Amino acid sequence: MAKFVKVMDSENLPIGKSAIIRIGEKEIALFNYKGKYYAVDNKCPHKGAPLGEGRIEECIVICPNHEWRFKLETGGSLQNPELRTNVYPVRTKGNFLYIGLETDSRTAFGKDPSKLPSNLNFNISTVQQPINPDETL
Repeated sequence: MAKFVKVMDSENLPIGKSAIIRIGEKEIALFNYKGKYYAVDNKCPHKGAPLGEGRIEECIVICPNHEWRFKLETGGSLQNPELRTNVYPVRTKGNFLYIGLETDSRTAFGKDPSKLPSNLNFNISTVQQPINPDETL
């Protein structure tokens, strides 16, 4: 489930421009391509260059360092189908842009992570040596 975070006024991101948004530990590149908004990780999965500084052609962001190309809609790489960047949903409400971030449904908010009880005892068995020294396990 995605939690949408308000990031900026849409008037500050004209068509053809990009913005680099920091949300917590994440840096996200936000693009306005032909009036539609796209958001991807700012870090290129190839060599780590800032995708937000790249140029866009035909709904594809081109990495500023090595010219690797990633589809804004899917995050897929045109050079290597195994390589992709994360994409984030973008919504507009009024004049503001919101980016959707995945929330971990397994996390209990407001609680500290559980810890093992200090009185828990267990043994880890050791690997036995072979009876015959010429034998391997």
